[in-house]
Amino acid sequence: MIKKIIYTIVLFTLLATTANALEGNIKETMSTKIHSALNILKHKKESNKLKAQEIFKMFNEAFDYNLMARLSLGKKHWINISKDEKERYIKTFISLLKQSFIEKLKLYNNQDIVIKDFIKNRANRAKLLTKLVGKKDTVNIIYKFYHSKKRGWIIYDVIVSDVSIIKSYREQFSDLLNNMDFDDFLKKIKKANIKNSNA
Repeated sequence: MIKKIIYTIVLFTLLATTANALEGNIKETMSTKIHSALNILKHKKESNKLKAQEIFKMFNEAFDYNLMARLSLGKKHWINISKDEKERYIKTFISLLKQSFIEKLKLYNNQDIVIKDFIKNRANRAKLLTKLVGKKDTVNIIYKFYHSKKRGWIIYDVIVSDVSIIKSYREQFSDLLNNMDFDDFLKKIKKANIKNSNA
């Protein structure tokens, strides 16, 4: 799953835009975002941490991190934990997700990004079709959106080469929770986060 996340790092930066832009002039808007993101990544003198901070500023509002955290945990486990546990888990999940991106930024190697189409599946569901084109391979990436009355189109999952990042996390988390209690689970993913930050 972590390998799949590698391919999403650059493409996450494309989606920090308004709902109207996504539905209307998406290709033009995304082209601007692409160049901004690539300029950040190609700035060799900046550390990965600084690059990541700039990129996060660009796309934070485009993602529903709370929903991503809940979906990653799964309904079975989510409904059985307390409010305090939910808050601690969400905070840990977001930190883990972002730290994974930072750690993988060094693997960016001048790939090109192509935006194919923005498709509305239903009135409140849509997907953005993109691909990451490298010298040796091409990776198809699909961003899944839901429509929020307050925030417009918000991303809640990313499909990389037919594999859902949320589903991948959920499978890993489920395996852990089937063999330990929730406190130990949180300690384990916090430990993974610290390990990534020190890598």
